[in-house]
Amino acid sequence: MNTMRPVRNLLRAVMLTLLLAASLPPILAAPLFKGEDRVVIYGDSITQQLLYSRYLQQYIFCRYPDMKIRFYNAGWDGDTAGRAYNRLERDVLVLNPTVVTLFFGMNDGGYKAVNDATVTTYRTNMEKLIKALQEKKIRVVVFSPGCVDYDRRPNLGTADYNKALEALGKAAEELAKKYNCPYADVHHAMLSFQASEKAKDSNFTMIPDSVHPNAAGHLVMAHAMLECLGAEPMPALGDMDISSGKGNGLKLVSKDGSKIVLETLGNSCVPFWFDEPGAHAMQRSGFINMAGQRLTVRGLTGKYTATIDGKIVGQFSADQLSSGVMIPGIYSRQGKLVHDMVANKERFYFSSWRVMRLGMADMPDIKKCVENTMENDDSIHNYIYKSASASAKMLIYLIPAPDGFNIARGKKYVPSDPNKFGWGVNGLLDGSWEQDSQHCWASGNSPKFPKTVTIDLEKTARINAVAAGVPNFGSTRTIKVAVSTDGKQYTEVGSHVFTQGQEERYIYKFAPVNARYVQLIYPDYYDKVVNYPSTFSFTTEVEVYSEDAPGS
Repeated sequence: MNTMRPVRNLLRAVMLTLLLAASLPPILAAPLFKGEDRVVIYGDSITQQLLYSRYLQQYIFCRYPDMKIRFYNAGWDGDTAGRAYNRLERDVLVLNPTVVTLFFGMNDGGYKAVNDATVTTYRTNMEKLIKALQEKKIRVVVFSPGCVDYDRRPNLGTADYNKALEALGKAAEELAKKYNCPYADVHHAMLSFQASEKAKDSNFTMIPDSVHPNAAGHLVMAHAMLECLGAEPMPALGDMDISSGKGNGLKLVSKDGSKIVLETLGNSCVPFWFDEPGAHAMQRSGFINMAGQRLTVRGLTGKYTATIDGKIVGQFSADQLSSGVMIPGIYSRQGKLVHDMVANKERFYFSSWRVMRLGMADMPDIKKCVENTMENDDSIHNYIYKSASASAKMLIYLIPAPDGFNIARGKKYVPSDPNKFGWGVNGLLDGSWEQDSQHCWASGNSPKFPKTVTIDLEKTARINAVAAGVPNFGSTRTIKVAVSTDGKQYTEVGSHVFTQGQEERYIYKFAPVNARYVQLIYPDYYDKVVNYPSTFSFTTEVEVYSEDAPGS
């Protein structure tokens, strides 16, 4: 196997090998994409899921926005390499591509035990595809087929179908070498991750129907593919020495006993956003080492909760921050916009291609309609380039973490003035500090103050701190915290006046005390209206800390 790589990929390759020892490195020619390339992502129903293709595009757009690459998904359910060759002119060459990725094999194996005839047929058809594309001066990238999950379809285990897919992958690898194509061993990357996760949890699956991966599976696939394409890791968020106030890529805004505030300079790549369920796959597969962004902060002691733009991104020790931690892009609204626009673009193109150009081919004037939709596709690409051009400035909060565990998440609470508008009715203890109507709690707008919200911890615990925050809107001024063992007699343990118009979080620390009930008291408000009537009280999240772990 050709293991030559650009120097910049060496450290990343070592990390991945340590994390997934069974994974095989991809054949890598050189960073493949060039400015204004037209890339067709060609495959079967796994490609038609519009998932790994979304992650590939999203990463390339965020990491290389100035390259202005256009992507088109040409996946077709049930396809094989042979059928793909037959539709090559209609569905691929018509797009004038400069690059085509080939991801076939899942259906080519016939879902049966490996045999020489099947491998020979697959090799022949893949070779026809590669030669036909290269004759048109199109650069070709070859991906091995993925893997299946025997636990979901025992008949595939009986046939040992992963052995068949492995054999097809070997044939694809040989063709990639022969025709000097970049090659990614997606099969072993998936198989290794699947095996490591099943060893921890026998019920784990990333392939619910045994064939079509879920989003986590597609993230694992995309990682292997991006490595093959020579994509570089995301640049660092920055580094800062708190003692001297000197940094690179970061500015020290403020520091006091309650928090440290840093600001990014806004000249980095837009973060690679993914949803929180994908965080597990990102971390365990090692993709975080490529798609995350390193944050380094020196000169601290203790533990800190890190938030970016109001989203918790992790809790880290001072030693970890000093060495540098990989921050996932789950916090980035701008990154989510790029992700969502790519998803919409893919669905839009699929409809234009399958429903209009093919499904309505006999209708009058359909050609003009298709031309118009392709112009719209160009416009969407241009909007994505603009959205991904540079990251906006972001505030990073490092909040000293209380000792112990948050025992309030998911517990029940009762407000004295319930919200009647559906705003944040379950958002007070959901683990999210986001400022939207789903995650940010709001009271009703009764003019009667003080207002309260009472949290039931379900049993008496020894607590030592409460964390609470407010959004950058509304008129919430003072929040007091009181505790009780019986829900009748309360003792105040802290009070804080929040700054209006600023997203803020505060930790109320106090001597350990026994309590079952924790009450937030809102005695007043600012007169100034910021987006909503002053009589609403807002709180982004509440955490209650105990030295005892939840359930102990």
